[in-house]
This record gives sequence, C-alpha cells and structure tokens, in this order.
Amino acid sequence: MSKTSIPFNQWASGISGLQSIIGALLFLLGGNILISLARMLTARFYLRKQSDENLHGNFLLGITWISNILNSIVFISALIMAFGFRPFEFLTSLTIVAAAIAIISKEYITNTVNGLIIMFTDQFSLGDMIKINEQKGIIKDITLLNTVLKRDDGLTMMIPNNLMLSTHVINYRFTDRKDVEFIFEIPVETQMSLKEIRDKIEPKLSNRLQSKEISKFIVGLSGIYKEKIAFKIIIGIDPEKEPEIREEFDEILLEILYEKK
Repeated sequence: MSKTSIPFNQWASGISGLQSIIGALLFLLGGNILISLARMLTARFYLRKQSDENLHGNFLLGITWISNILNSIVFISALIMAFGFRPFEFLTSLTIVAAAIAIISKEYITNTVNGLIIMFTDQFSLGDMIKINEQKGIIKDITLLNTVLKRDDGLTMMIPNNLMLSTHVINYRFTDRKDVEFIFEIPVETQMSLKEIRDKIEPKLSNRLQSKEISKFIVGLSGIYKEKIAFKIIIGIDPEKEPEIREEFDEILLEILYEKK
C-alpha cells in the first residue's frame, strides 16, 4: 500500500458511506469496461467471419441490445452497492416482490426474449420484405419489444415480437418469386380498358411467360381521379432478374403511352 493511500483510506473511513460509493463507482467502471471490451471483440470476430460466411445483419444489433441490458444490470447493482447493500442479498430479500413483478410484466419479458431470438436467428433480417396478417412491408428496425415495419403506403407499424413468432409470416427473402408492381397514369380522355392494356402487354412478354420467368401477370386499377386514371400491373418474377425485367417492362409501358398519344 502506498504512503498516499493510507491517509486517503483513513479520511474515507471517517465519512459515512463514502467507501460504499467508491466501491460502487469502481464496480460500475470495471463492469462497463469489461462489457465494452466483450462487445468490441465479438463485433470484430463477427466482421471477420462475415467475409467467409453469409451471416445475417441482425447479429450486431443483438449484441448491442445485450450489452445495453448488461450495462443496466451493472448500473442497478452499483446503485444498490452505493447504499451499502450487497446486490445478491438485496435481490434475495426481494424475491416475492420480484416474482410479482415478473408475473405483471410477463408480456414484456416474453417480447424481450422473442426480440433476442429474432436478432440472433436468420428468420428475419433488417431490410426483409414480409407479410403478416395482410400487412406487407420492409423491416426497418428490431427492438426488444417490437419489430418496426414500413408498409408499402409509407406508414410505419410496430409489431410485437410475440406476434412475429406466433403467427403466420411470409418472408419474401426465402421465396424464389417476387411481386413487382408498376403504376402508370393516363388522361381520362384516353379511354383505355384493362383488357386493352393486357392485350397490348401480354404478347410482348410471351417468351418470359412461357419460360415461367414471369409467373404472375395481373392488371388492375390503382385509382380513378378527376383528370387521370392510374393503372396497376403486378408481375411475379425471379428476384435476380428484376433489373432486367423492370427495364423491359418500362419500355413496353412507354410504347403503349406513345401509341395512344
């Protein structure tokens, strides 16, 4: 023990509760350093592994949430220690209260567990297009309680993680077909019917339809307005061929519009 530490210890022992506060601060600092170090090493290992394997993008998100939970536990434990209690003894004395809290917050606990399951499995990833209970959109974020879904109309939905794992969900990342939607508008006076549009487009896609490169071809209305009519065309394609087919389809639509003009 150094000469300077002896007077400090004597001074600290003379102030009630100071040693508990110092011990709590050291515990908090040490815990945060260890958690941050473990998080950095895990992230480094993941990034090195990612170059060799097709790992999903939620992994770092899950590591971040776990480190946040551990830091919260360390902070609460340090706070208990600052008041002169031992964390384990203090929690043991509150067993009945803790059990009551667990029962009341059961939904939150299961949501949290399911959130971590989603983060550390490959069932869902950020950017996936999914359909759940007739709601379709892209996963923008995954939290411990909810999965944030951005719908096709631009609205954002919060879906409880329990629902994500307990109901029927379609993840289009695992399908070999993708629905692509085209919307084009024409003036009302142009007077084009759905059948006419279909008859003009279908022959130009005959090769792709016969080879099953396009598995779905639907023509419908997107909206009727005062001065224009919006048509909607949905085709089912192989995601890998999307850029090629999109370009071809855009050219076909332009040809139809120019013909009418």
